[in-house]
Amino acid sequence: MRVRSGEREILARFETRLEEIADEIADATVAEVAAFDPMRDATLRAEIRALSRRQLDAFLDATRRGGVPSPEIMAVVRERAALRARQLVPLAALLHSYLIAQRVISAAIGREAGSDSRSRGAALALTTLTFNYNIAVTTAMADAYVETVQGDLAAAESARLTLVDALLTDQVDDRPELTRRAIGLGFDPDRRQVVVIAAVDRQNPAGRWAADAIAMACGRSARTAFVVGRDDGLVALLDADGPHRAEVVLERAAAQVRRTHGAQLRAGVGTPFVGMSGFRVSYHQARRAARHATGQRPFIVGPQDIRLFDELTAGGGAADLIPQATQKALGDPMLRDTVQAYVDADLSVTTAARAMSLHPNSVRYRLRRVAELTGRDPLKLTDLLELITAARLLGPSD
Repeated sequence: MRVRSGEREILARFETRLEEIADEIADATVAEVAAFDPMRDATLRAEIRALSRRQLDAFLDATRRGGVPSPEIMAVVRERAALRARQLVPLAALLHSYLIAQRVISAAIGREAGSDSRSRGAALALTTLTFNYNIAVTTAMADAYVETVQGDLAAAESARLTLVDALLTDQVDDRPELTRRAIGLGFDPDRRQVVVIAAVDRQNPAGRWAADAIAMACGRSARTAFVVGRDDGLVALLDADGPHRAEVVLERAAAQVRRTHGAQLRAGVGTPFVGMSGFRVSYHQARRAARHATGQRPFIVGPQDIRLFDELTAGGGAADLIPQATQKALGDPMLRDTVQAYVDADLSVTTAARAMSLHPNSVRYRLRRVAELTGRDPLKLTDLLELITAARLLGPSD
């Protein structure tokens, strides 16, 4: 698109006010973009102002050439976007700042136009060029930002996995370089925290979306939250206390996972610790607790929530001692569920029948059937203990 004489006249007047326009863009950006608040210091406004001034020169150059940014300008835009991505400035904040510049430039062009129709038409044509220019640079900025974030996420995921392996196998007390690396990955050694091992419906490893749900629930981004996938589930470092303590975060994340994916999040929480060396103990406690997470008790918080009977029967190592007749009988979900309901009802046939929506006589019949098939009478305490232990050792029924 060729710039005509009326448009050149407006651009010439626009150029005489570049310093003033750069100030206006900088002031509006600092005032309106809330995401810059954590970065607000004596240099922020000056940095934004200098960038705005360079962008105005780039805009003028592109406009005089028909509205297309030069390859050099596009390279600078991409480099700046990558830097902001690594500084954890939200993409929305960058887009907001570009839109502010678009607004200020368009208003300045309008002010430099005269009142006659020719001048207003020239201003409208220039405003169209500003939109074309802004679309080109914001697209390049967003592409570079996303590429940087995706690359950083993959790198952080790998680095966190390496760190977890090191913390589980190395002596960490005298490893200052390990501490520095941990801090850069979101592991604050001075913070009281816990290890969490989470899974989704017993499927490991859980999807990235589950890790993102945990990160969001603890008030951090996927890039800053310490959540990494391993073969035994998602490993997360969460606060032991305060508004983002592990129990609160897991409840929020579970609600998100349930709402968006129709899945259930289950997790084990380790013991609180401070420092690098406490990670290993908390991790193993969390892993043990995660083995006992169920649909009824999705979050197991430390050893105090683990029942001794559940722990003794969790491994399944003695399953080969179970008689074949008992294995066959408990392989029937109807009989197995009846025995479990009877235990859950504190050995009350009436309560078990109500929970299963059955007549009490139906429950009695099934219990007698278990006794006939196994030679172990569920109405006798010692036989019932053997049956329920066998059921736990055999694992979930099909």
